[in-house]
Amino acid sequence: MNWPPLLLHLRIPTSDGFFGLWLPWFLIYPILLALMLIALPIVIIIALILLPTGKARLLIMGGPYVWRILFSMRGLNVDINDGPKRMTFNFV
Repeated sequence: MNWPPLLLHLRIPTSDGFFGLWLPWFLIYPILLALMLIALPIVIIIALILLPTGKARLLIMGGPYVWRILFSMRGLNVDINDGPKRMTFNFV
């Protein structure tokens, strides 16, 4: 089973090296779930309107695709280098 990332480790450069900041990423999931539940009636109405054109499936599957992307982010490392500036994101 694929588990979503729980923490985001943000490394910010300082004069002495890096400053590590741990952000609780798991607190974002209830907010996203609430927003998706609020948007669900609107998505269903738009999907019913788009049903004759055949584009309703793409709209309905948008929610599961977002969750799949979020669950696949565990272990993602993003290094940003802009000359002397550098920042690192690690999803744990």
